[in-house]
Amino acid sequence: MTKYILLRHGQTDWNVQRLYQGQTDIPLNENGISQAEAAALFLKDTPFDIVYSSDLIRAVVTAQIAVSLHEPVPIIYDTRIRERHFGSFEGTNYQRDLMNPGILESMDQNPLTYRFPGGESLTDLEIRARAVFSGIENKHPDETVLLVSHGSFLTIFACILTGEPLENRKRFIFRNAEPVFLEQLLEQSKNE
Repeated sequence: MTKYILLRHGQTDWNVQRLYQGQTDIPLNENGISQAEAAALFLKDTPFDIVYSSDLIRAVVTAQIAVSLHEPVPIIYDTRIRERHFGSFEGTNYQRDLMNPGILESMDQNPLTYRFPGGESLTDLEIRARAVFSGIENKHPDETVLLVSHGSFLTIFACILTGEPLENRKRFIFRNAEPVFLEQLLEQSKNE
């Protein structure tokens, strides 16, 4: 069985400003770099065989820093591991949705299929995440994989790993650059 360590990228200025980042290529801020360095220290004695990472710079730099205290470990950058595409909402403050009754109603009525204009739904994101999961499972049985990605992607991936329905995705919280082990997810799923 493949073992997983899930790691959300370090903080960006857009995280602080509460803006939809999606697939916009935003770099880590100074705090995000420090968070990734802390993750590297935390993981320094944790063996893993391979790293899969989003190709967006905030994940790329987090992945590179996270493995910096290990012997060389291969890193595979994959566009399918990117954050959910928020379309025309990228770069806007997500608090505005809570103040827009039309958007909020659409999101509440169809949370899994609501698609941001020009973007993706959670169901679309699940299709990508399942493809990544299947590929990793086939290529890396009995290995430990560090997966570096983004908040929405990781909540969907956590549902796949635990067998939880997508409706329960909010059970899984991924803080910037805090490693989460598969065992933690399974325990959390069992206890809730």
